[in-house]
Amino acid sequence: MTDPVPGLLNRTWRIATLVALLFLCSCSSVQFAYNQLDRWMRWQIDDYVDLTSAQKGQLVAALDSFHSWHRQTQLPHYADFLSQLADQVEQGQLQQVQLAAVEEPLRQFWDTASMQLYDLLLPLAAQLSDAQITGMEQKLREKREESLEKWQKSPDRIQRRRKKQIRRQSERWLGSLSGEQEQLIAAWVAQVEYNPLLRDQQRQIWQAQFIDLLRRKPDGYLAQLRDLMLNPEQLWPEDYRQMQEQRHQQARELSEQILASTTEQQRQHLTQTLREYARDFRTLANQ
Repeated sequence: MTDPVPGLLNRTWRIATLVALLFLCSCSSVQFAYNQLDRWMRWQIDDYVDLTSAQKGQLVAALDSFHSWHRQTQLPHYADFLSQLADQVEQGQLQQVQLAAVEEPLRQFWDTASMQLYDLLLPLAAQLSDAQITGMEQKLREKREESLEKWQKSPDRIQRRRKKQIRRQSERWLGSLSGEQEQLIAAWVAQVEYNPLLRDQQRQIWQAQFIDLLRRKPDGYLAQLRDLMLNPEQLWPEDYRQMQEQRHQQARELSEQILASTTEQQRQHLTQTLREYARDFRTLANQ
């Protein structure tokens, strides 16, 4: 539930991971979306930087390598993890499931895949010309300003969209929500602080550091870029860090409240959905 981390490569992988692992609508769409991820990621990168023909060839090779590695080595772990969760729910242990414990393996999956992807893509970043870096800087600024402008024009609409997103994500796992669960979501959205201006400030700081490293190319700058993308929180001031930690805790509490209020039918739906995801990931891993 935290704000997305700014930056081209980090944004691409984080969104791709969420799409593939968490927020797809159905079992069949998981396989379709996963098989299109490398193409989708190329489109995302093309949206920020104009690559030469040679660079595009390198990008395709890097993403193909990543996709093959991820399919063979990571998807079996995802399937095992989801199957274990399904067993716990089916055995009536949903109340004993600690979200903090669930988050840890997910964080490990994320970090492992991110490091592999960055190691494959950063050599390409080293080849970007000054003109390409300037173009990327402009695109990043335009995207950031566009996002902020949308919020400033219609903050109420953003609030409604946040509520809709949380409800939709919950329904994918649990099926139809009860009135109580709908009220929990509405209350959370109304109470939890959301300040796009602060997020935009952090995006500006991150993007400035990212572009500066690309331009200056100091000794060891690729390692610094990798660290910046893996640990964007290092640039957060203490007040922003505390705000994000508070939001994360509030999101966890909302999840715990919703899980505590589930019906038997919703728990059956959750078990079935987890097992369908696990089967899909095993099928993909064997392709």
